[in-house]
Amino acid sequence: MTVNVASEENTLVDAAIAWLKQQLPTSWTVQRSVRSVASPDPNRPPTQVDAIVEVSGPQGVVTIIVEAKRTFMPKDAEQLFSGLARRIRDLNPGYPILIVAPWLSGRTREILAAEGTNYLDLTGNARIHLEYPTVIINSQGASRDPDPLPQGKARVRGPKAARLIRLLLDVSPPYGVSEIAKFADLAPGYVSRLLETLDEEALVERSRRGQVESVDIPGLLRRWAETYDVLTSNVASTFVAPNGPENAMQQISSIGSKTRVAVTGSFAASRIAPVAAPMLLMAYCGDVQAVARTHSLLPADRGANVILLEPFDSVVWDRTRTQSVVTYASISQVAVDCLTGNGRMPAEGEALLSWMMDNESEWRLPSLDSAAASSVG
Repeated sequence: MTVNVASEENTLVDAAIAWLKQQLPTSWTVQRSVRSVASPDPNRPPTQVDAIVEVSGPQGVVTIIVEAKRTFMPKDAEQLFSGLARRIRDLNPGYPILIVAPWLSGRTREILAAEGTNYLDLTGNARIHLEYPTVIINSQGASRDPDPLPQGKARVRGPKAARLIRLLLDVSPPYGVSEIAKFADLAPGYVSRLLETLDEEALVERSRRGQVESVDIPGLLRRWAETYDVLTSNVASTFVAPNGPENAMQQISSIGSKTRVAVTGSFAASRIAPVAAPMLLMAYCGDVQAVARTHSLLPADRGANVILLEPFDSVVWDRTRTQSVVTYASISQVAVDCLTGNGRMPAEGEALLSWMMDNESEWRLPSLDSAAASSVG
């Protein structure tokens, strides 16, 4: 460890101590202790850590193991539990661990919280749960990195990212960069950079040669939902169907329709994982105005029961399914549309996501070959 790195980590620990002092009553104390955790085995040397902080309150004293990191990605969080955290828990399972960094992403915080690990970043994102003395602090800070490092990595945003994400969700791995690039009509360099980003965020696992081996389906869907919104990423037009949304769905999805249509949102989700009777029809259309005219839909700013979407990308037509003359968007597309929709749509998205995890073989294609064979033109 260089002197500069050690200095930065000491600064992070000092900032964490100062933050804790502000959150706790003035009668409590927060101070540094030694930097090593003794082993119960006299033949084993103590474990060196970045810092040990003791928090003293009326009930007693708790010793916290602090790990200070200049950057801490989701993949770092996953690796923590097979490395230092495991060693510390083996030495003394009663020692809580606190991760301190300038900023922690939502995905990183989610992984740490799932493992019961405390965290604190300098923007105010914090989860600190101590049993004795009892301390419970949950705090929200910045949702985006206020000081991002310049990187040549692809962002999880936009149509190109959506094509890759949809493929990762819809088709079971393994597959490599060149296969993904060809199938999703993307540049191999872009695919490689975006996979690197997703790998660092612990959303995919790859082999040493870069082949995708597994995908965190819920994590990837929720990550996509952070940068996508069904009503703003697409061009949305609102209407009233005089005879109700269900009647409109049957009409616009009929074989005689003159333009491509794929139902998404509540009507698509409720056929699989119903939450309540759907009241709002949402559908992608190749020609929104033609569909509206043909089926006598009335433009409406308020009280709309139909939303027609001009797609953000042609990926919305990939892997659609037709049932009783109604064509539905891909399950993964419906899920992200619901998660980012309004009203009760996010709850419908969560119900659909739960169904997806319990019934993966019913919606996810087993290979790229099967995806190519079942593609809809």
